[in-house]
Amino acid sequence: MLTGAAGTTREPSDVCREVLAQAGEAEPDRAVAALVRALERPELSETAELWLPDLCAAARPAFGFEALVELTGSYRAASGRQLDLRSHRALPRVLGNSNFLARTLAREPTWADELRNDDPQERGAGPLPSAPCGDSPEPSWSAIRSAKYRGLLRIAARDLSGRALRESLRELSDLADGCLVAALECASDEQGAEPPALFALGKLGGRELNLSSDVDLLFLYDAPGDEAGLARNHQVGGIARAFRQGLEHSSPEGFGYRVDLDLRPEGRSGALSNSVDGALAYYESFGAEWERQALLRLRHVAGAPTAARAFEAGIEPFVYRRAISPDTLRAVREMKHRIERERRSAGRDIENDLKEGPGGIRDVEFLTQALQLLFGGRDRSVRSGNVLDSLEALAAAEALPQAIASSLTSAYTWLRRAEHAIQLAEERQTHLFPRDARAQLALARRLGDRDPSGAAARARLLDEWTATRTEVRACFDRVLPETDAGSPPE
Repeated sequence: MLTGAAGTTREPSDVCREVLAQAGEAEPDRAVAALVRALERPELSETAELWLPDLCAAARPAFGFEALVELTGSYRAASGRQLDLRSHRALPRVLGNSNFLARTLAREPTWADELRNDDPQERGAGPLPSAPCGDSPEPSWSAIRSAKYRGLLRIAARDLSGRALRESLRELSDLADGCLVAALECASDEQGAEPPALFALGKLGGRELNLSSDVDLLFLYDAPGDEAGLARNHQVGGIARAFRQGLEHSSPEGFGYRVDLDLRPEGRSGALSNSVDGALAYYESFGAEWERQALLRLRHVAGAPTAARAFEAGIEPFVYRRAISPDTLRAVREMKHRIERERRSAGRDIENDLKEGPGGIRDVEFLTQALQLLFGGRDRSVRSGNVLDSLEALAAAEALPQAIASSLTSAYTWLRRAEHAIQLAEERQTHLFPRDARAQLALARRLGDRDPSGAAARARLLDEWTATRTEVRACFDRVLPETDAGSPPE
């Protein structure tokens, strides 16, 4: 019993209920009941001071308490050991903030050991240990799926512990690279053929992959003679189909990756694979401005190194021209605005779209890529598929004012962290900033706001969202104005 200010006595459960309700828990009675069950377990009651604050400040405290109780029992049954929260400090943060990873742990309780003694908050400012995310799993579809989810578990735990965005993006990309290497071996073995060169484009090409994203890929091969060339095209097309089917197959253990091959020559209407010579001929004769922009992020991931080097050397003059019209900046600006108009016409909630809305992720990407196209032909230092690296390089080359580069770096970091936090809930490929108040609070919690007042945490999130997109769109309009002379802004 607790004594209140007026001398009244109150049950601890009542106090706990009020605290959780103030923090924003939608079901405080359920949360208190689950907390009581958790404290009835000796291994949890002994370590309550370690996990209770993290779960009270999570997106879903009640769900997290229940998941922790369930995992404690299933872990003991599966491993024969007691789950010690002293060596699994990041685990409660995962359970309270990621529904899909909590379900993954319910299915595979011993995977909790992926988080053993891996908590940056405990190490202070020290670096994270080298993670095995970039290692390729065994070449089987089941092993690939397992490696992906084990990797996501580690990555999410580190993100929720407050590590830098750059480290998260790199680790997500290295994880995908390892899985794609194994997938290419699987598909090639199934087809009984030598693997082609596999390139990444988009965010994976820039080594800045989302937590839940498709992977933009391109298959290319060295072409032998005419008849043999046709046979090789058919063969590599079979590898591409097997590769996509294997990675996208959904099973009780999840799926690999969503595969997008639409950035290949001729897009959806084109062949799934092309010879190096055929692809180069296409870009030389028909390559559009948007394709030049997409190829800024080209990166060889696996297979056929000779074909890869030949394509990289051959495509460079198409992407990075020594002389390029200042109209490039206007073309990129118009492309971005056209995307927004098309999304609005299709009924999309573009104003709350972190990725494609005004002041969103695409604004930063397009602005950065426009300047790379303009200056990259003369200055190799600005050539990078990574947005954060490119902003630094453009500022160092005086192609972008340092103040704008710094502002865009901060904004892009906030937008990408918010995107990851949204996708952390259910592994859905969504970029929508939530309109529902409870979902907004959950996002604030996943972003690390531990304010005891849920109302204050939500208000702060909305202020940051408004300020960030306003700043990004202002930078976009300054660097890519309606009219320009092709010079960097003052």
